[in-house]
Amino acid sequence: MNYTLFKEADKKIEGDMKLICEEIRRKIPRVISIILTGGFSRGEGPVKREKGKFYPYNDYDIQVISDTKLDKDKIDKISNEISKKLGYRGIEYFYCFKKSEQRMKKNFYVDLKCNTPSELKRFLPRIRYYELRNHSRVLYGKDIRFLIPDYKLKDIPLAEGAKLLLDRLSQLISYYSKNGNYENEFLYYVIQQAYAACCTSLLLLSGEYKIGYRKSMEILKKTYEKDFPELYKKIPNLSAKVEEFIKWKTNPTKIDKDVREEWFIAKENVLEVCKYFFSKFLNKDIKNINELSLGISQMSKEFYLPYLKHLFRTTLGFDFGFLNFVFLLGVSFILKKNYYFRLKILGIQKLSVFLEKSPDLIIFSSLPFIADSIKPAGVDNSLLMRGAELLKKVYPTKNKNWDEVTIDYTNAYIAFFLQKI
Repeated sequence: MNYTLFKEADKKIEGDMKLICEEIRRKIPRVISIILTGGFSRGEGPVKREKGKFYPYNDYDIQVISDTKLDKDKIDKISNEISKKLGYRGIEYFYCFKKSEQRMKKNFYVDLKCNTPSELKRFLPRIRYYELRNHSRVLYGKDIRFLIPDYKLKDIPLAEGAKLLLDRLSQLISYYSKNGNYENEFLYYVIQQAYAACCTSLLLLSGEYKIGYRKSMEILKKTYEKDFPELYKKIPNLSAKVEEFIKWKTNPTKIDKDVREEWFIAKENVLEVCKYFFSKFLNKDIKNINELSLGISQMSKEFYLPYLKHLFRTTLGFDFGFLNFVFLLGVSFILKKNYYFRLKILGIQKLSVFLEKSPDLIIFSSLPFIADSIKPAGVDNSLLMRGAELLKKVYPTKNKNWDEVTIDYTNAYIAFFLQKI
């Protein structure tokens, strides 16, 4: 089987897949199938050769389908155990976050998800579920991917691109350290992830998105100037940057660039893409960081409603029209409540469940200020503190310097997105 661009590396990945399947079958009862998705399933998984050996980058995306319903904590525990058996740390070390511990070799883990057949039928129109149904590989058991709704790429909401851009911009500030507490290779990989997100989000806007790193890269290369003339005037070399970093991802070679300089270029480029994308996504003219932050904080309807409507239509056969907004308030309340209890588990009990907005929107609204506050010459503390004040609504940050605020940001992000929802 082809997992990567290299036959020698495929042997290493094949061995890992065998061990993963054995461990999953031993630890999870009544497994129906085990499916590999992501780059490794398409034969473009990122690996690096070092001293005659190959090691994979980032993670293995594994979907388990079982008759037995398991909660997220149980799945995370199994994921950690398998990751450690493969020689990696797993995800349990993510909280509390430490910049100095982020290393390419150590950070690899098995990203394990488990669902029942009935849950497959209710999957939302998301890129990962489209990819799971149409561009994945069954490693073990029955192929029941046909149970996943057969929506098309045109059915995927632009909210997918919005979330992806914000996730990758979050990674950029999480893994960079003003004090130099980062590994060049890992930071370079994070920069690549950010450019890949720019590519995906823009192609979602133009309706040209296709699954696959290189396929999407080639489409953007051909269409960038024609489909995005406003953005092209501001970042004429964006598609070239996307191509450069995606080629590096699928065949990582020695880094011969100033990684710090590339990080600042990428950060500014992603902020520019965010202003462009969110202008289209929210139908607003977003010209600066203030407007970007405000737009993000107020995007509940655009961010959640497409999925809510889809859920109603697939389960009930119709949606509730203007009453959808009532259910949107209910979703927001559930997210607030879950986040509140998640913080209590983590030992943080100072925040109220009666937040003005969903916590993720508040967290993300602080991001433009925090990201824009740092320049090669230093930090604009007024911008940094504006971001910190927003973040303080959902996470008790008292820190005053850039590294500490970004660590608090990352811990808030992890606390929200690791909750059971």
